[in-house]
Amino acid sequence: MRIRKKVILLIFGLAMLCCSALFAQEGSDFVRLKHGLPNILKVTNVRVYSDNPTSAKISIWLDVKKGKIVSISRGGGEWLITVRTRGKVSAYLVSEKSFKIVGEETKTVKIRAMHFAESG
Repeated sequence: MRIRKKVILLIFGLAMLCCSALFAQEGSDFVRLKHGLPNILKVTNVRVYSDNPTSAKISIWLDVKKGKIVSISRGGGEWLITVRTRGKVSAYLVSEKSFKIVGEETKTVKIRAMHFAESG
């Protein structure tokens, strides 16, 4: 009897989790970016935090295709991203000006945060 209740609760919990994820994605706007990122980085998600006619503040989720992030620093509208791949360390300078929201290219983009995931 106890096992049956646990199985029913597990199925109900998984169903609620799937439904909540579906409804959370349905209400959000998807933003596509034009960018000048190096080939080692790939944009996986973008979220707009402030949106007015002339500018937008965004957070960007990036996937590092090969390697590991060593350090990230920010200054003067540019991000310095250091990546280690196979014993070699490379530094990439990414300007905020290189990001544009598709369909709203006249807006200036300010990056609020960058989030990284390492896949390879």
